[in-house]
Amino acid sequence: MELDYLISDLALILITAGIVTLIFRKLKQPVVLGYIAAGFLISPNFNYLPTVVAEADIHVWANIGIVFLMFGLGLEFSFKKIASVGGSAFVVALTVMSSMILIGTGVGSLMGWAKMDCIFLGGMLSMSSTMIILKAYEEFELKKEKFAQLVLGTLVIEDIAGIFMMIILSTISVSRTVSGLDMFKEIGLLLVFLIIWLVLGIYLIPSFLKMVSRLLNNEMLLILSTGLCLGMVVIANLIGFSTALGAFMAGSILAGTVQSVRIERMIGPLKDLFGAIFFVSVGMLLVPSTLVDHLGEIIVISVVTIVGQMIFSTIGILLSGQSLHTAIRGGFSMVQIGEFSFIVATLGMSLGVISEFLYPIVVCVSVITSFTTPIFIKKSEMVYEFLNRVLPEGLRIFIRKNTSENQSNDDKDKDWYAYIKKVFYRTLVCSVMLFIIYWAGVNYLEPFMLTYVESDVTAKLISAGIICAVMVPFVALMHGTNTALFTKLWLKHRSNRLPLLTLKTLRILIAACFVALVLRELFHIPYIILVLLAAIPIIFIIRSDYVKGRTINIEMRFMSNFSERTLARQKKERGIKGDYHWLDESLLVAEFQVTDTIDNKTIYDFAKSRAFRVTIIKIIRNGESINLPQVMETVKEGDILHMMGSEDEIEACTLLLENEDCIEYTDRPDMTLKNYIYGQTFYGVEPEKQLICCPIKIDSDSEFYRKSIKNSGLREKYRGSVIGIERGNLPIINPNIETIIMQGDLLWVLGSKRMADSLIKGNVLDD
Repeated sequence: MELDYLISDLALILITAGIVTLIFRKLKQPVVLGYIAAGFLISPNFNYLPTVVAEADIHVWANIGIVFLMFGLGLEFSFKKIASVGGSAFVVALTVMSSMILIGTGVGSLMGWAKMDCIFLGGMLSMSSTMIILKAYEEFELKKEKFAQLVLGTLVIEDIAGIFMMIILSTISVSRTVSGLDMFKEIGLLLVFLIIWLVLGIYLIPSFLKMVSRLLNNEMLLILSTGLCLGMVVIANLIGFSTALGAFMAGSILAGTVQSVRIERMIGPLKDLFGAIFFVSVGMLLVPSTLVDHLGEIIVISVVTIVGQMIFSTIGILLSGQSLHTAIRGGFSMVQIGEFSFIVATLGMSLGVISEFLYPIVVCVSVITSFTTPIFIKKSEMVYEFLNRVLPEGLRIFIRKNTSENQSNDDKDKDWYAYIKKVFYRTLVCSVMLFIIYWAGVNYLEPFMLTYVESDVTAKLISAGIICAVMVPFVALMHGTNTALFTKLWLKHRSNRLPLLTLKTLRILIAACFVALVLRELFHIPYIILVLLAAIPIIFIIRSDYVKGRTINIEMRFMSNFSERTLARQKKERGIKGDYHWLDESLLVAEFQVTDTIDNKTIYDFAKSRAFRVTIIKIIRNGESINLPQVMETVKEGDILHMMGSEDEIEACTLLLENEDCIEYTDRPDMTLKNYIYGQTFYGVEPEKQLICCPIKIDSDSEFYRKSIKNSGLREKYRGSVIGIERGNLPIINPNIETIIMQGDLLWVLGSKRMADSLIKGNVLDD
């Protein structure tokens, strides 16, 4: 009986791969490189050994290898794992990937490559090799070092980002152009797929596995998990996504079950087997003549990869708040490209959008950079000591003050989680709105203007002006995150400041990208220059008090409309209780004491700090009370200061005043505003000196109508402080002073009986 070529080819592949990898293991080189070398030796490009016969069948095996590699990656994935890497890994991954994508695309363009080759090259160079780095860390016994944990966490984020990048590359490849609308459509389909994934992962699959757990032996569990993997691959393919994404989703579903460890252990041999075939197939594509013809490009891309990954990984780690020592050791680890780059290259080949020479070039670059990785890891300490000696003293002091060896642990606290969550959701929503405005303006407004305005230049200028004007509120809203949380994180550790500024800069650049898209319709200059130019007015926009006040009102109206039914029910419940729980219970009053002489320091001197978010509602001096003191009131030794704010604002204030040697936080526990007001009689405060809270209804004739809180004169004229607003059913605690007061608002103002008398006398408050 004649033996099938598939069996003989598979035997040749596995025997050669086994022998070559043993040699590489003896030489202490990565096994992946052994597989690639084995693939070259049995390819038609090497004539001194037997070669495979049915190359087409090998590509089928290689595709199965990708499926199981991505399935294994999914089994190692979980939201908990992402959360555990902390904010530092996100900052590093974002810095490295965005920089290398731009550099890779630029290098390809400089070498005269086709547009799709350049885009795919950028994607391939953006991710380091998990396998190579992990192997090097294990060999040098560095896996438990802090910098190693940060690098491995970054690689997790890069792998997940790689999945999304493959979707975007697939979308671009279909139309051979970067179409924002098509991309959003594909991402929308992805979100639907992710929802299905979450439903399956959280409810259906774990429940089913628990139900049949007594019937499952290893054989049945292997069949079920493999069937789920291939089934999700089929579903992803039917929807229009890559097989790699379907396999990853299947693995991530099972990662959340109690059987995940068992499944991972059983799938391991399958993943290793088919993964080996995949990497062997990669080596089979190496053509010596092609490599010789493109030797210059290989050298250039290898140097760009090593230097680029090294520099931007180090910068990213520094921007995340890590020390220079951690940054150098981590940055010098991420100097290679690896297995995920092969998957991206395979995607490009299967879609027929990249040139044949690109695949072997990337493989050769991966081999070169993989061999250099252990060298750079070993030399990182020497480089750190050298830089520590030659860097200017001022720069070394700056880095030391603004970074920390413990930042990897510090950025995992609940405040970081809450802040990043708010930044993410706000940035996502505003980005979608900015894209919609851009798309509608370019596709509808600009053609309309071109029809009715004679000059094309004038029509485009008017269109761009209107589009950018409509974008302004959303640009400002993107930066309107919780200032109290920002302040707390800023004051907790100096090492938090660089990552906070990085996130702020990132949002400015995202907004600038959308504005640059509009400007590109008018000015034919490089897009990067347009982004940098657009960033300048955006900085002025987000710092403008006028814009801030108007955008706060837009946000309030949206929140009021979005939660109208819920807010109405809550207001009804508050009415039944007979108090305003939302106001009284959400504001706290803390007590501080001035313990040393302060040289003519006024309340303004404290409050002018952007980190000072509380209100000093009372000064107790020699038994006398000064309610809502003016900003130029001098603070003296022995004064007791009562400060009001939310919990986050009080904590931020406490952190700020820790740097003041003359002020101490007293032992008296914080109390709610409600208890503070009710307790004044208990503490013997005279009625005339007690603080009270008054409601002011705003109509179109009110003197405060359409004025910001800062410019309303309530503080200066009536000695009152706005502590809350009810706008319709929406309650707003301690509103921003730039908030514009609108008709129908109910202002809650804190002050003394003198304030109430002044309000009554001015016909602002009913008697």
